[in-house]
Amino acid sequence: MKLETKYLGEVEVQEQDIITFNEGIPGFKEYRQYVILQVDESVSIYYLQSVDTSELSFVITNPFVFYPEYELEIPQDVLEQLRIEKTEEVAIYTILTIKETLKTATVNLLAPLIINLSNRQAKQVVLINTEYETKHSLIGSA
Repeated sequence: MKLETKYLGEVEVQEQDIITFNEGIPGFKEYRQYVILQVDESVSIYYLQSVDTSELSFVITNPFVFYPEYELEIPQDVLEQLRIEKTEEVAIYTILTIKETLKTATVNLLAPLIINLSNRQAKQVVLINTEYETKHSLIGSA
């Protein structure tokens, strides 16, 4: 299917690539379906593009690329809600905030996006009992 995107214009996506956030993403609860689009193959930065509206797209990354020591425990209720049975089914991304340049970008390690790759269900989870914050520096962390 053809999808109009915020940053990449019109792109072709497959129905099976659609990820569903049944509860939406906090602050954007009415938008529940997204696809992940690669920004550039040389960097681990992607767009989480809404399927419902071309105007909504988050810049995301694999947090382990920039923070190899990043650790989290997915709460049991989230494992059940997303029907995650094996760690191989899980992809974890974090949302970036890019200001003037990538050098000043921050990454939200407090609220990762948890995706079950098997059934394409996802949820943004706010971690508890952690020192992670919403604005860790992206550059200089790896």
